[in-house]
Amino acid sequence: MKPKQYDGKGRKETLYFFLLNFVSKSVTYVVLLLLANLFTLQYYGKAAHAISLFNIVLLLLLVGIPETFVSWCVKKRDASSVAYFLTFLALFFVAVALAIFWHHIWLLPLILSLPFFLMKGFSESFFRIEHKYHLVQGFGIVTMILYLLFLLLFRNLQEFGILLSYSLAYFTVALVMFCMLFGKFKKLFQTFRLRVAPVRLYFKKGIVTAIVSVSFAFLTWIDASILGFLSTFENVARYNVSGSIAAVALVVPVAISMFLLTRSAELKNNKTAESLLKRSIRITVFLSVSFAILIVSFISPFLRILFSQYVGIEHYIAILLFGLMFAAVNHVIAMYFSGRLEPEIILFPVMFAALFNVLLDFLLIPAYGLYGITIATTIAHFSALCMFLRKVKLTHYLVPLFFVSFFIIGAFYLHIFGIFVILPLIFFLLHVGLLQKKDIIIIVDVIKSVFRKT
Repeated sequence: MKPKQYDGKGRKETLYFFLLNFVSKSVTYVVLLLLANLFTLQYYGKAAHAISLFNIVLLLLLVGIPETFVSWCVKKRDASSVAYFLTFLALFFVAVALAIFWHHIWLLPLILSLPFFLMKGFSESFFRIEHKYHLVQGFGIVTMILYLLFLLLFRNLQEFGILLSYSLAYFTVALVMFCMLFGKFKKLFQTFRLRVAPVRLYFKKGIVTAIVSVSFAFLTWIDASILGFLSTFENVARYNVSGSIAAVALVVPVAISMFLLTRSAELKNNKTAESLLKRSIRITVFLSVSFAILIVSFISPFLRILFSQYVGIEHYIAILLFGLMFAAVNHVIAMYFSGRLEPEIILFPVMFAALFNVLLDFLLIPAYGLYGITIATTIAHFSALCMFLRKVKLTHYLVPLFFVSFFIIGAFYLHIFGIFVILPLIFFLLHVGLLQKKDIIIIVDVIKSVFRKT
């Protein structure tokens, strides 16, 4: 019987987030389709390279927002001092960046938008604290729609038009979120405080989370910045599209992690928290692999119909999905420790994997191009998984997880008939203990709860 404190709080909102995330991915594909048809591979690749570098800097400057900030607020720490510190840090960086890049006009939209990314981060933290994950994803959809509209408006400005559209979309959404949450922002900033002790403690935790986030980013999509230096911008564009399509498989762990981040911060019973983590991993594996199988089964006709100039990237997508299954589990474990304000536990594994990925990128990209970067990413994800599972004492999951990923490869070579691989997948997961009947019951109950009258 479940403990009272673990009675499903936030589950329905997690499902809403999950469903909205699918809508968001659909809108993202429309944006990708527009980018593929309105801009050449050269201009799109150049802009994508700049955005990937910007996101590396952004993840570091946000210093753990929203992950660490959510747990910080849930545990009733001094949030005002932290908020003022991060605001001054963002403004300082904008001033320095303007002084350095003032002659690169096409980069100015990204630089000037930085404070609004911070504002958006605070807003998402407030939503997560209240388990309103669906609103986080809802605004993500709005952002993509605005990006789409701005791209149409500024399509003649080449790479500057892409960066301007990207920045304006996030700027607009940040302002709307600020207006919705004005009361919370007022409470956060109403009394000027800049106490050194809490800022130092937060920075210690937050910078670890930031480094973990950057490392994860390198393991998923930001290593496109390295590809831009070692290969062509055309390959950056192909890799960006491949990664965006493969990322659908991460919809499940991202949704579960939103829930796990807040719940692990709330739960005081370690056994209950560990049980929650194990169930989250099992559900993540089942649903993520199932979605990956669906993707590879229909990827060829999907590309021929919508992304004709990107036909030929199917194998890169399949390789990325193989590795993203390991990344899905890693992401869930990372959010568990972030929620418990213990990100330092996973700092070494994720940093090692990221650096290993970078090393493999430099070794493999010059010789093998896109095959090199996708294989490097997959190997790095698996190395991280080995260390992550050891941290949570679940090393017995390692071999089954490795073999689970081969279901994706099998489905890829079966083409549209690959969807039938899901049935033997279920039997395999039940046999090795990576899926339990209770997990299926929970999935069904959560879906039913959406339609149940309250």
